[in-house]
Amino acid sequence: MTTNRQQQLDSFNLESAVLERYQAGARQPKASLCCPTDYEGKYLAILPQEIIEKDYGCGDPTRHVPAGETVVDLGSGAGKNCYILAQKVGGDGKVIGVGLNDEMLALARKYRKEVGPKLGYHNFDFVKGKIQDLKLDAEQAEVWLDAHPITSMEKLGAFEAECDRLRCQSPPHP
Repeated sequence: MTTNRQQQLDSFNLESAVLERYQAGARQPKASLCCPTDYEGKYLAILPQEIIEKDYGCGDPTRHVPAGETVVDLGSGAGKNCYILAQKVGGDGKVIGVGLNDEMLALARKYRKEVGPKLGYHNFDFVKGKIQDLKLDAEQAEVWLDAHPITSMEKLGAFEAECDRLRCQSPPHP
């Protein structure tokens, strides 16, 4: 096996293992997945307890973001930092949470309608995507895959072409 092929396989295996660990964390809180972090209480007050319990971040990047900014949270998980950032950037700012884990995305999205009215604006979004490929809307790619299962190299090429089209014509966010 070539070095490049082995690196791709190792990367895939690592990505799969991480995804499995955090999917389990979306179903039931897993204290071992996170580093304890203190957040300002006023920002936590509007958050549902389920989001707080299933936050697996490693530090608090929200402290350094001023009002009016556009922020992309890579690996947004349950959305805790996104909901805090939405408060900090205010109605003129925007927050985009990016994650690949369907269960964590569902958890973050579950509370959009509850948190937006508490803020008085809806300046946040959660998109499915890979951190290393932010131009590809992974949900649209999956819809295409459902309709066109890959069973040959020709179909793999068609999927790659569709992904290129999606990156150019419909990225999740400009």
